[in-house]
Order: sequence, then C-alpha cells, then structure tokens
Amino acid sequence: MRFQLDHISSLFRYTGISFTAGAITHGFFSEERSFWTAVLGVFLYLIGGVIVKLANPQEKQTWSTVLIIGIFASIGLGFFTGGLQHFPDSPVRSVWVVPLGFLMSLFAVYLMEGKDVVTKKSATIYALVGGVLITVASVFAYEYYHAHGVPHGDGHSHQSQSQENHSNSHGHGGGSHKH
Repeated sequence: MRFQLDHISSLFRYTGISFTAGAITHGFFSEERSFWTAVLGVFLYLIGGVIVKLANPQEKQTWSTVLIIGIFASIGLGFFTGGLQHFPDSPVRSVWVVPLGFLMSLFAVYLMEGKDVVTKKSATIYALVGGVLITVASVFAYEYYHAHGVPHGDGHSHQSQSQENHSNSHGHGGGSHKH
C-alpha cells in the first residue's frame, strides 16, 4: 500500500505545484481567479504532504513542518517553475520570481529534508552560488526578451479578453486577430 500512497501523494503535490505555478504566471498579482487557483494549489500540495506523513509515520518531520514549510515549498516551487515556463511572455515578472522561487524552495527543502544530510556551510555555499547563477541567467533571459520581444503564435494568451480586444481594435484592421 505504501507504493500507492507515494504515487497518490506525488499526484497531489505535483498538481499543487502546477496549479501554484500556473496561477503565478497567469496573473496571481492581478486577477482573483489566479489567486484562488494558487490557494487550491497550495491546498493540494499540503494534502500530498499529509499523505506522505501518514504513510511514513517513522519520518522525523513534524506536522508543523509538513504544513507550514509545505506552504512555503509549494509557493517557492510554483514561483520557480512558473517563472521559467513563462519567461518569454512575462519577463518582467520572471526576472525576480525565478530567483526568489529558487531560494524559497531551497530553504524549504533544507528545512524539510536537508538539515540532517548537509552542513549549514555547504547549504549556504550552494544557496549563494546557485542563487547568483539563477539570478544572472534570469537577468540574461530578461535582457534577451526585452531586446527581441515576446514570441507570438503559440495560442497561449495571457492577456485578459478586454486587453486583447483593446489591442485588436487598434492597428490590426478589424478585430479578430489574436496575439
């Protein structure tokens, strides 16, 4: 039964991360729907964490670690993965969301699993080197997309319908063209 519970908990945790990532990249900072999608994502991630804790009672993680650090981990992983996925269409957001997500997820994983397997010095060096590399790569990606623009034609719009209608009614000669 442990295999089945591990799989179910993975489904919940990764679905939660996916929902959180999608909410962040699809307007978490500006739209109510994305806020509730993020809340659902965190909730799903926590359900997966609870299943892991129930299936593995011998593990050292406390309930507060599973719940509190789990929320932090879900948001950090959502920031990182969502920011990476949507760098081309949201470079202004992704340039800071990706490095922040890296550091948040690193801190959460360290608190949940790493304290017993890595020294503070080693974790700090990894955080500094990784944080610098991720930040430099994010700035590079931002500069690239700022200079070259956003690729079009993927059919995956991040504008609200009113923004699209406004864009389409000015300079595109008609109205049904989508960006």
